[in-house]
Amino acid sequence: MVKRYRLDEVAKIETGKIITRKEYFANSGFPLVTAESLKRLMLHGDIERLPKINRVFNNDFKCALVPAKTIIVTRTNVNKYIYQCENEVCIANDVVAIIPNETIILSDYLMHFLSWYDIKEWHHLHEIPIDIPMIDIQQKMMQLLNTIQHLLKNKESLLTAVEGLPRHFDQFSMQIENHSKNLHHGFNQAQNLYDVMLHKIFKGELYKEMPGTEL
Repeated sequence: MVKRYRLDEVAKIETGKIITRKEYFANSGFPLVTAESLKRLMLHGDIERLPKINRVFNNDFKCALVPAKTIIVTRTNVNKYIYQCENEVCIANDVVAIIPNETIILSDYLMHFLSWYDIKEWHHLHEIPIDIPMIDIQQKMMQLLNTIQHLLKNKESLLTAVEGLPRHFDQFSMQIENHSKNLHHGFNQAQNLYDVMLHKIFKGELYKEMPGTEL
C-alpha cells in the first residue's frame, strides 16, 4: 500500500543558526555544513575537510546539531545542492536540515525523491506531497537505485582507467577501444534506467504495476 503525506508529516525540517565566535571551532568535533561547503561536498564528498565545532560547546554554540541520515539542502533556490549526512553535523543559517522519520520513510528514499523533485522555493518544503510505500518496498527500490547511482558516481574513474590501458597494451588497443565504447554506452543506459526509475517511482507509475501498492 502507498500513502500520500506532506513532507513535514514524515520529516522534521530544521533551519540552521549563525556561528559568531571563533572559539567554537576546533581541529576535531562536529563538521559545520554551510551553503558554500555543501557545494564542495557535492563535488568530492569529503566531510572531514570542513571546519569543525568544538564538542565542548555542545550546549552553547550557535548552530543546530543534526543526526546521521539527515538530508541537508540550501535555502536558496538558485542552486540545488543536496547532501545526505553519514554522521552528526552542525548546520549554519543558510542551509536547512530534513530529518526523516525512518519508521515511515527511509533516508535514502527521501534523498532520491528530493534530488528528483523540482522544488520551486525551499521555504515550501513543508508542503511538498510525497507518496510513500511500505518500508520493505522502499528497501527493494533503494537497493536498485543506490546500485545504479554508485556505478554512475564511479563512471569517470572507470572510463579513465580503461581508456588509459592502450599505453600498457599496444597490441590490444583496438579491443580496448571497442570495450571503452561499450562501457560508455553501458553508462548511458544506466543513466537512462536511473532517470526512468525515478520517474516511475515518484510519479506513482511503478506502484500501478505492482499488486497491493496502489494509493
